Amino acid sequence: MRERITAEGPNSNRNARNLLITTTLALVSIGLMMVLSASSVELVAAGESPYETFIKQLVWAVMGGAALVVCAFIPFRAYRKLSWLILLGSFALSLLVFSLIGHEVQGNRNWIKIGGFTAQPSEFLKLSLIIWGGAVLARKAKLLGAAKHMFIPVAPGAMIAIALVVAGKDLGTAMVLALIAVALFFFAGASPKLFIGGIIVGAVGTFLAVISSENRMQRITAWLHPTAEGVADGLGYQGAQALYGLAGGGMFGVGIGQSRLKVNWIPEAHNDFVFAVLGEELGFMGALLVILLFAVLAYSIYRISRLAHDLYTTYVCGGILVWIIGQAVLNIAVVTGMIPVIGVPLPFISYGGVLDARPPRRHRCPHLLLPRHRPHKSPYRRPPLRPGAGPAARPDR
Repeated sequence: MRERITAEGPNSNRNARNLLITTTLALVSIGLMMVLSASSVELVAAGESPYETFIKQLVWAVMGGAALVVCAFIPFRAYRKLSWLILLGSFALSLLVFSLIGHEVQGNRNWIKIGGFTAQPSEFLKLSLIIWGGAVLARKAKLLGAAKHMFIPVAPGAMIAIALVVAGKDLGTAMVLALIAVALFFFAGASPKLFIGGIIVGAVGTFLAVISSENRMQRITAWLHPTAEGVADGLGYQGAQALYGLAGGGMFGVGIGQSRLKVNWIPEAHNDFVFAVLGEELGFMGALLVILLFAVLAYSIYRISRLAHDLYTTYVCGGILVWIIGQAVLNIAVVTGMIPVIGVPLPFISYGGVLDARPPRRHRCPHLLLPRHRPHKSPYRRPPLRPGAGPAARPDR
């Protein structure tokens, strides 16, 4: 089978490729705008430049674009040949979070820190699982009719990756890794019985991970009973503020930079809950635009996978599609209150790179996360808050 995707002809993927690039650039541009808007006020309050976070995000965007160009010129067969090395390297990086250079963030030990630089190995795990899983399944394509060849070694490899992340108490990333594994088996043609069985096992694992953590159980309770006494200004504080922001945006929003709740009311306004600020400033139409852009992105990736002339490309495209869109769905579901808070960022929109030269901002100015009195009158009702309410985000994902 050919190793490249056709670039010309009646079924050309050129339009899909251009659509993919254009949509990605649009999402990144919106992300830069929202990161600037959501972070500038707290930076000024901390006596820093309002453009500091924006500039860092812009640097990551430029570096990401450069990496895209470099990776585009690497033959696909190189990724296949190096897939085992890539996966084992990601496992080694993930194990480092439990070493002396491991760095704990709000109860989650999923970072490594060397000098002034921090890195999140679990992000490498996502991509490495796709590259490796796709390569293994493509190599065993003629044997996938048997369950043992379908699930071994991909299922054990995915379980190891998930276990490493869960050990660091990052349930949100573990769920994304599980989605990626399910996507690989789906695109590989797993039988319905095996597929459903895998989903049940994953659901049971998630249930056990939830009930094993008191904090996660409390978050479930806060999500199920958002109006209970102490919830709106306790563990449910972040979700409640996000809903107020979305409600305050109305149809067309209050305008870029005019969000009220980003002024120390929504913890992690430029990170996991940036969609709430986006909804308040751009309104329902702006939020809908972002969702449509993700839908177009999904279509472009699906189109490329359909035009592929080799199974490896199809599997990799399927894994990446579910990774990006699945993570976006989880994030938006959290912000809109459809599921409990699990600490999953919104791809292309939320702040942050895999590597960072400074620790997360919430550690440098935690006092900014506490509720403050606002001099203006809110256009929508909100529950009373006690001093010190509103815990910092993502204590246990």
